[in-house]
Amino acid sequence: MSTTLIIVLVAMVAIYGGIFYFMQIKKKKQSEMFLNTNFSAEMNKAAIYKNNFLNGELSFISEQMEGKMIDAFNYASLNYTTKDSIKDSVKDSLKGMATLGTVRFHSVQTPKYLVLSGDDLHLFDTDTDGEISSHFVFKPARLLVSSITELPLEGTIKAYARQKGDQVKAFRISLATDESPIELILFSALLFSYPNTGLSAFSLNVQKNLEEIIIGNDFLKKLGDRYPNLRVSGLVA
Repeated sequence: MSTTLIIVLVAMVAIYGGIFYFMQIKKKKQSEMFLNTNFSAEMNKAAIYKNNFLNGELSFISEQMEGKMIDAFNYASLNYTTKDSIKDSVKDSLKGMATLGTVRFHSVQTPKYLVLSGDDLHLFDTDTDGEISSHFVFKPARLLVSSITELPLEGTIKAYARQKGDQVKAFRISLATDESPIELILFSALLFSYPNTGLSAFSLNVQKNLEEIIIGNDFLKKLGDRYPNLRVSGLVA
C-alpha cells in the first residue's frame, strides 16, 4: 500500500470521525434542550421569534406580503420522489388560484414558504437563484378540501427531521387546486426535505434551533385552529 493511499485513508477516517463526534455533541445538546425547555412558555414567545426572522434573514417574505398580516409561516418542499427527479423540467399547470388566473408551478426542488395570513394560505415558490418566482394564494374554499398527513420518520425524511431533534415530526400537506393538488413536505420546525446551502445541520446554536421548532409548531397549530381538516397531533405544546 502506497504512502499516498495511507495518508488519504487516514484523512478520510479523521474527517468522518470528526463529523460523527460533532453530530454526537449536537444530539446531546438537543436532548438537553428538550429536557430543560418549558415548551408551553416558549410557545407564548412564538410571535417574538417569528418577527425576529421576518425582520432579519426572512425579510423578503414580509416584502412579498406587501403589508398583509403574517400570522405564522413555515418552510416547505415538494413531495419529491425518484420519478419526480427525472422530470425536473416538467411544469404543472394550475388554474383558478384565487385571483392569480393561470400560473405555472415548477417541479424542481427549491425553497418554498407557506405563510398563514388570516384565513388565507400563501405559498411562495423560488427559482434556482433563491428569488421568489411565484406567489399562490389558497382561499378558505380550497383549504377546506385540502388535507394533511403525518409521515413516518424513515429514510431521508428522518435524517432531515433529526437535524432539529428527536421530537420533530414530518407531514405531507395536499393543497387543493382546480387540477391536481400541490403536495408539499413540511416539518414541525423550519426545515427543508432536501440538501440546501444552509448550515443548520452543522450549527450548535441551540437557541436558534429552539426558535425554529417553535415557529414550525406555531404554524401547524394555527393552521389546525382555522381548519380542523388540517389539524395535526403531537405538537410540542
